Amino acid sequence: MEALDVVIITNTDQDEAVELIRDLSAPLFRSLPARSKSTKTLSIESFPKLANPWLLPWSHKHLVSERFLSAGSAYTHFIYVEDDILLSFQNFCYFTHYREILKERRLIPSFQRIEYNDADNRLYLVDQVGVADLNSRNRVDLDGYAFVNLDYPFNAMFILDRELALEYVETPSFDRERSKLVRPEWDVACRAAMGLCFESPPEGFLTRYVSPVDPSTLSAPSWSWVYHLPNNYAKDRLKPFAKTRVDQQFGSELDVVCWRPASKLVEYLALMRGKKRFNGPQSSL
Repeated sequence: MEALDVVIITNTDQDEAVELIRDLSAPLFRSLPARSKSTKTLSIESFPKLANPWLLPWSHKHLVSERFLSAGSAYTHFIYVEDDILLSFQNFCYFTHYREILKERRLIPSFQRIEYNDADNRLYLVDQVGVADLNSRNRVDLDGYAFVNLDYPFNAMFILDRELALEYVETPSFDRERSKLVRPEWDVACRAAMGLCFESPPEGFLTRYVSPVDPSTLSAPSWSWVYHLPNNYAKDRLKPFAKTRVDQQFGSELDVVCWRPASKLVEYLALMRGKKRFNGPQSSL
């Protein structure tokens, strides 16, 4: 990687807040002796006058159409990540490798969000609610892995090469209003991150996104995981997310899932402690 341009999208334009963002980011942009010729730049774009704060995840789209795809652009990849996702270089290498192999099948390599639960020292899949059956779904076998659709393909990010970006800007998924037709049950923030997931998947697949699974262990390799930094679901008894262990996603025993709906008493006590159930943005957005 010769150059990396990072753009942080925020809804604050206060000088003090913007400088704080720069100060926090500064250590990440120090040169690496092992790659002294590579460059990194940081810019911050502020959108303080949004009609609703939940529209912020859509404020990056112009970077795809106007900057990444501009005439003479030397960019090779565009990466969108929500602010609480840790994406590694290993993740990126996984994507670029399997993107080339899967493109002829009109499939895109995808990721799974994980969280760590310090109560039992285990990793959990944020978006996998319950176990799944690997043998019941279509698959593409590559390098000893079965690439399959996940039950819930949200991963709070997407990666585009130039070919994917050119396709993306022409689809309903690129537009906030038209994206409602693609996935009406997803809220405005989730739709902003879905990329080409649901745009014309090939026959036999529900989405374009496929994730690798090792058939011998029935688990996904770590390079296909992205870390959900807050760890706010793993120990939250009120929500079903991050309750399926990474090694049990395709297990055959239904009792491996440790989450059950909270009782009314537990919900009441959580409410008294200020943990009011959060319903997300308005469905009209």
